[in-house]
Amino acid sequence: MGLSRSLLLGYVVACVSPLPLAVSHEDPLVSALSALAISPLAILIYLLVKSKWSSGGFYSYSKRVSPTLARVQLYSWLLSYVLYVAYTVDYISFYVLNLPASGSIVMVLSLSAIASALVASGFVYVALLATSIVQIALSIPVGWRFSPSAVVPSHPFTAILSSGLLLICISLAPYASGDERHAWIIPFAFTLSSVLMIIGGFFVAPSFVVYLQSIGQYSIVLAEYAAVRGVLVDELQLRKGTVGLVVLVMILSIVSLLNYGLFYDLTIVPSIAALYLSLALAAPLSAAYLRSSLAYILAFLSMVFFAYGLLNVLTTARGIYFIDAILAIVSPASLGLAVGWAKHIRERG
Repeated sequence: MGLSRSLLLGYVVACVSPLPLAVSHEDPLVSALSALAISPLAILIYLLVKSKWSSGGFYSYSKRVSPTLARVQLYSWLLSYVLYVAYTVDYISFYVLNLPASGSIVMVLSLSAIASALVASGFVYVALLATSIVQIALSIPVGWRFSPSAVVPSHPFTAILSSGLLLICISLAPYASGDERHAWIIPFAFTLSSVLMIIGGFFVAPSFVVYLQSIGQYSIVLAEYAAVRGVLVDELQLRKGTVGLVVLVMILSIVSLLNYGLFYDLTIVPSIAALYLSLALAAPLSAAYLRSSLAYILAFLSMVFFAYGLLNVLTTARGIYFIDAILAIVSPASLGLAVGWAKHIRERG
């Protein structure tokens, strides 16, 4: 049984994190261009969930076109978001809230444990509905100081990529079990967050709202955690998928406390690289699933953004971080191809 309309709405709004986008105070033009750059992906997702909306997400569409490439997409997606869940909890505690060391340690473990409990119990979608309502309310610039962002980015395309990284989480929207009649939620949530991001460029949020943006960032963690669990348990039907995922997340959270700065740096680069790879595969495979001219055009436009993003990661990473990025690309690709080849040999034998 799929999620209700209200729970779906809460989930999708959480995916596009309106509060952090509104507080970011980006140049309005950069924000508008970021939204424009991600809009083909949002429209493609809308077309997909109109046809079928299940917790398998892009993998459920891709495997009907090419099971082998679908596995590469799946493995890179899992790598990206498992790492994202781990390092974002650290980011919230140590950087956004800027708590003392002891407080940050307690916060990291608490946030990870709470997220695990919510996802394992199924109450995560109720929590996301609540946090989405809070995010929207706090994103309305009442009491904010009018001060249009006058910062002209020295590297406009990089600025657009940076702003688009939160909006790109609209790609999490297909990873829920919903009614296709509620597909309108996709363009609604995407437009809402885009508009709030652009408006936020004209206002500076009060300090307490800046701190409370952590609600939005934690909401993305919950949405990603729930999406990964849905793929493992509902799509792949792994009996102990939830337990294994919870154990992995808690282990990563504990390991991160050994050196949170190094952990953050070593995980964010491969996470972003793997994300761009997974989406660069998901877009054309989804278009092939839909078999429409519009879908192919949207996929091509999306792939231009993903290719530029991946190229940017590879050209800016240095030393061990470059190796990190390469491994994030090569590992899921190699594993996906190896599994596909092994199945092919087994079927022939």
